[in-house]
This record gives sequence, structure tokens and C-alpha cells, in this order.
Amino acid sequence: MNTKPCLCLRDIELFSGLSLEFFKHICFATNKQQIKKGQVLFQQGDEADHIYVIKEGRFKLTRITEDGNESILHIMGTGELLGETALFRPGAVQLATAIALEEAKVCSIDRWTFEKIIKNQPDLAWEMIKNLGNRLYTIWEQVSETNRQSTLEKILSLMLRLAREHGEACANGIRITIPLTQQEIAALVGSSRVMVSQSIKELTEKNYLYREKRYYILKNKCF
Repeated sequence: MNTKPCLCLRDIELFSGLSLEFFKHICFATNKQQIKKGQVLFQQGDEADHIYVIKEGRFKLTRITEDGNESILHIMGTGELLGETALFRPGAVQLATAIALEEAKVCSIDRWTFEKIIKNQPDLAWEMIKNLGNRLYTIWEQVSETNRQSTLEKILSLMLRLAREHGEACANGIRITIPLTQQEIAALVGSSRVMVSQSIKELTEKNYLYREKRYYILKNKCF
């Protein structure tokens, strides 16, 4: 379980510029949920009619491809938004499934309430545009890197990113605080489990990476 304190919505950057009076309307409009580890928040193909704010915990976004394989698109953590990419497209559906990696707390706001808030708060609209732009840039950056890298390079890039986003300092480097199986890593980098196993073995032998119980540790030499 994530040991970080549960955020108030007003602590989240997206809402930080709102007045206290206006912010109360958001709090009253939100639906609070406690999600268990492994529970699905929303499913690929569901109607995309809510935006979700992660107050505590982490989720993986997965997508089932046409050939039936599961691909992990992203891992989202405390303070981030889920479901916002299709929010302003009436009739849109969720393009991925959100699954809790640990116990989590989320707040959800329906599309109609959030659109009303956006129309009355230009600064909030601008923050939302920046958030979507940053997400799009990150996705394109990852796709660009993935297209020209070997499996070993993809895994090392993934570990560096996860260390920045979900890491904690330890004696030998940065511990990635998300327990990942080799199959999940394969889904994240778009490779086979066999290739991932071989690459992790090579990274371990070269002293870049090692596993301690359920967690991977990225050695200091990587930074």
C-alpha cells in the first residue's frame, strides 16, 4: 500500500487555483470511492462519462488488442487524472481498462458537472489543456523511443521512467515501488516474456538492475 498521505482534491495541481468557495462545489459534486487491489475502476468499452482523480494509490491502464493480447499503456499514481482524454467527446468510450495495483481512493466527477465547472473557470480549462498536452507528448515520446530500441533498451528506459515516477531511494539506488512480473514488463514494452527474461538477466549481470523480493532496484550507475 502506498504510504503517502491521501491528497485533498485542492492539493492536486489541476484544482490548486480555485477559490475555496468554488472548490466546495467540486467537493460536493464528487463521488468518493475506495478501490481494492485488483479491482477494475472502469473497463475498456465503457461509456466515458466521468473523470477520475486519484487521491491515493496507483492504477495500471491496460488495453486488449484485436489479437487478444493485453498491453499495459501506462501506470498512474496519486494526484493524476484518469478518463479525461475522452471526456469532452459525447458518446465516447473508454479506450483502456483501469485496474488498481494497490488499495486506492478516487474521486469521480461526471462529464456534465465538470463541463459546467470548466466553462466558469478559464484557468482550470487551461490547466486541463496543459495536462492533456503533457500526456500526449509523453505518449509520443515513449512511442518514438520504443520504435528504435532493442528489448534491453526498452526495459532500461522503462525502469528509468518508473524510478522517476514511482521510485524511492535505497542503499544501492532507486527502488521501484510497484511490484512487476516479467509478463507485465513484457506488456509495458511490447515484447515477449522470453525476451524480457533474457534482457533482465543481462541487465542484472551488468549490474544495472536487480530484484529484491517483489521489487526491482535500479542501481546508482544508471543515473
